Amino acid sequence: MPRASTLIARPALRRLPTRPSRLVQGLIRRVLPRLFRLQGLELRSGNAAQGLAEAFAAQQAGESTLLIAFRHPSTRDPLVLADLFWNRIPAEAPALLQPLPRPVELRFLYDRGIPIWAGPVIGWLLQRCGGIAIHRGRLDRPALAQARAALVQGRHALVVAPEGATNNLSGEMAPLEPGVAQLAFWAADDLAKTNDSRELQLLPLGIRYSWRQQRWDALDQRLNDLETHLGIEPLEEPAEDPISPRRDRLLRIGAHLMTALEQLERLNPPEGQSLTERIEAYRLHGLATAEAHFQLKAGGTLQERCRRIEQAAWDRIYREGLDQLPPLERGLADWEAQEADLQLSRMRLVEHFTSVSGHYVSDAPDFDRLAEMLLLVEEAIGWIESKPWPARPSLGPQRVELSLGDPLPVHTRLQDYRHNRRRAVQHLTQALEDELSSLISPA
Repeated sequence: MPRASTLIARPALRRLPTRPSRLVQGLIRRVLPRLFRLQGLELRSGNAAQGLAEAFAAQQAGESTLLIAFRHPSTRDPLVLADLFWNRIPAEAPALLQPLPRPVELRFLYDRGIPIWAGPVIGWLLQRCGGIAIHRGRLDRPALAQARAALVQGRHALVVAPEGATNNLSGEMAPLEPGVAQLAFWAADDLAKTNDSRELQLLPLGIRYSWRQQRWDALDQRLNDLETHLGIEPLEEPAEDPISPRRDRLLRIGAHLMTALEQLERLNPPEGQSLTERIEAYRLHGLATAEAHFQLKAGGTLQERCRRIEQAAWDRIYREGLDQLPPLERGLADWEAQEADLQLSRMRLVEHFTSVSGHYVSDAPDFDRLAEMLLLVEEAIGWIESKPWPARPSLGPQRVELSLGDPLPVHTRLQDYRHNRRRAVQHLTQALEDELSSLISPA
């Protein structure tokens, strides 16, 4: 596994407060269009800007409170959403004869780990933009209470990614976590108990990325570079279509990478096992190994297991009372932190391979899917080798398309929730997943 990046135990993580700043948000609002032009990212707001402008007009009139659940395929999503909320929606509202009386104000949940790997500047910006930091691997009651209160108070729309993390695939969604549905029921129940007439609206928001041009020559060159780097002989068989040979090359690269990881973990897959089956076996082995190290019980979805491992690692890396430990115990704490960081690296690699699969490029092969899977494989190799992969030549400029789904009623489900909470949360989560899935296909 990669060497530990954490060499010593560190002081316990402090809670990051929410400190919204309209000045910071205004600067970001002005910078974003220029940034997207420099990146060549074309934004198409589709029906999202108009639909959300109407929703925010009703919210600011005191008629509703908003919970917005968005697809999370990319680390670019927060910037795309900031432009949608702070630029496009206010611009759309006057055209609907519903000008917003005040700026769009948001609260959103973000992983407490982001400032750790992205840096303190990003953490500072997230706080100033209305972010609520949450520990995903445990029941973070203070963060959930803050999100619940914001949703009930209603002045700020609450924005959440129900997938929990990016999967880097526009054409496939990760299983949803139940937290969004639970927050919706908590808030709706609070409103009902106080006879508050405002309706809680749960709005699904789709985000889809694609390439504006199909640069097959750039994709071929990057496949060549990967094959050379991994020592794979190039395929020379003729093909009847432009997709099949590139798909086969990408699958061979993935199989080669999988073989190396299996050798590292001393895994011996049965002969004839598909790449998808081998990836699943590797995932389960990696999770079980990390869980055994931290003495965790296996159970729940892959995302839930990853979050528990992450939290267990953090508990050993970020510790209370470090300065009070005698030298020997402090040295042992450093050892434990290094071992925890290695197990965290193992989990990260497993989590990364949640998105890498043979079926994604086989089920609906096209340039976008091939390019997304290529980027995932490049990122995995660079991450294993502890240095960024030289991603060139460029695959070209991208576009992002936003789409708003039908609102999901919550108040009509309250009786079911009070009768059987778990079942009601499952049903609402499934309804949200169905609606978000319907937004994946391009218009």
